Amino acid sequence: MTETTAKKTTTKRPARRPDPATAVLAEVKAARKAYSGQSMPVAGGHNPLKGREHHEREANRWMAADTARKFDGVPGWDSAVLAQAYRTLAESEPEHVRAGLIRLAALAISAVESLDREAP
Repeated sequence: MTETTAKKTTTKRPARRPDPATAVLAEVKAARKAYSGQSMPVAGGHNPLKGREHHEREANRWMAADTARKFDGVPGWDSAVLAQAYRTLAESEPEHVRAGLIRLAALAISAVESLDREAP
């Protein structure tokens, strides 16, 4: 009997493109060091309830602007980020604030990625 050696065929996978968010998150991590150790409430000031009411009004105003811009085909990160920021700051329940901050961070990272794509 003769042994036959099967030839191994290897197919090269295309090189994976790095996730652009990885670089942005590294920058965020470095910038975050400036804020480490600070402990403060999300809603500060002498009257946090009044502040949340203000943020609610601003959230509604920026959400309307964001919706109108999208409808007109002229969206902008500014209205999307501000609407989310004010909506988050208007929340009173910690789990809603946390979820809003995550969405706000995602929007901010998306805006940075958009700037990076447009850079010459």
